[in-house]
Amino acid sequence: MPTTINAGRPIEVARDKTDAVQEDLAVASAELHLTNTALDRSLPQSARQGDVGKALEQNGIVQQKVTQAAEELAEVTELLEEEIAERHRLETELGQRGMSENG
Repeated sequence: MPTTINAGRPIEVARDKTDAVQEDLAVASAELHLTNTALDRSLPQSARQGDVGKALEQNGIVQQKVTQAAEELAEVTELLEEEIAERHRLETELGQRGMSENG
């Protein structure tokens, strides 16, 4: 699914991209969870051996990795938000200094 990225400063574009990727990862994690749950309920224990058992195990590992990646992206997004807020604060402060020096 394509996402729309707002034009702007690179840091704001980066934040928007991390938001979009985080949303995609959250959806993928939920879909993997549903798949794992359906397979867990549907397959008898005797069918969960060999290649099928390995595939189920790997699917669970992938789900954990996707969930972890989404959590890490949430942290990155938060850091970007903090940086954006700090930049806005500094720009406002500089603007006020410039006005007081010129006025």
